[in-house]
Amino acid sequence: MYAGTPGTDARRAVTAWIPRQVLASVVLLLALIGLGNLGRAAMALHYARLLPDLPLTVPWAYLAGMGVFWGIAMMVCAVGLYLRRPWSRKATLAVATLYQAHVWLNHLLFDASDYARQTRPRDLALSALFLAVVWGTLHLPGVRRILGISHKDTTSHKDTKAQRNN
Repeated sequence: MYAGTPGTDARRAVTAWIPRQVLASVVLLLALIGLGNLGRAAMALHYARLLPDLPLTVPWAYLAGMGVFWGIAMMVCAVGLYLRRPWSRKATLAVATLYQAHVWLNHLLFDASDYARQTRPRDLALSALFLAVVWGTLHLPGVRRILGISHKDTTSHKDTKAQRNN
């Protein structure tokens, strides 16, 4: 049996749950954003029926499609991380980044009101915070260990090929 220094086992027990809790927080965040996007899609379809002649900068179908696509993508990533699937880390990094890029493309192309332009600094801060939380969490060594990803798995193809030749 391992007989470490006094308190070592207690410290390990306390710090072992941290990566799991942080990962669970990201799973919850992704699930909430996914559900929010699915709700946005449902509302777009509802309002499209109620207000078909309302002038918009984008059609209702685009808003609904965007909500469905990103809602499903976020939910798939949340479920994949929850189930600790090996593909979930890379998929989540890609989905989170592409989601924010798409949000900002929409801001730049379709914002029509002064209020939308005034809230851009806040929106930029929230986007940066979202990406920092997702990217930061999924790069933590404890989280990578939980997902079964070692540093060796993320080396470049060139490094792997050079190691095989030696």
